[in-house]
Amino acid sequence: MFIKAIILVIIGSIIGWITNYIAIKMLFRPYKEINFGLFKIQGLIPKRKHEIGEKLAETIQTNLLSIKDIVKEIDSSKIESELESAIDMMLDKKLKSETLVKYFPMLALFLNESIIKQIRNFVKKTILENKDEIISKLLTAFENSVDLKKIIVEKVDEFSLEDLERITFQLAKKELKHIELVGAVLGGVIGAIQFVVTIVI
Repeated sequence: MFIKAIILVIIGSIIGWITNYIAIKMLFRPYKEINFGLFKIQGLIPKRKHEIGEKLAETIQTNLLSIKDIVKEIDSSKIESELESAIDMMLDKKLKSETLVKYFPMLALFLNESIIKQIRNFVKKTILENKDEIISKLLTAFENSVDLKKIIVEKVDEFSLEDLERITFQLAKKELKHIELVGAVLGGVIGAIQFVVTIVI
């Protein structure tokens, strides 16, 4: 009787461990759908990958991070600095006498370094006086044109299932082993209950 009890507990533990092990593996495996005729089988995450990506993107955008949050974190002073540098570079390139003369030949009669400098200063001053409005419009355009949810969904769709599986098992290795152990323990308990039932009956 004792040996029978031990055998039932061991068999129950093995079945419980194997069942949980297979269940964990089937989170990802098989990657591609296998058709057995009467039923089809595919890993949960590969099968629902796109849907998971959409739900993840929705959760991130709604509760964690939105384009508005990103825009708020943008340092306007740095944009102003970059804008001024870009203006200087653009004007230095475009306001060369030969460039102006190419598009406006009549300017050759009046153009000199002093006039070019005056034009440069006027254009730069005009732009910088309206820099706040320019930056505001740029950030608004960025906010309206960038679809964060679409980007996240596309990135999830592109992410390799092999890499996702590897990362998941690396991060949750102890927890997944614990689930396997719980399966073995529960299987052993069920085996012991079966033994008691057989004695009672």
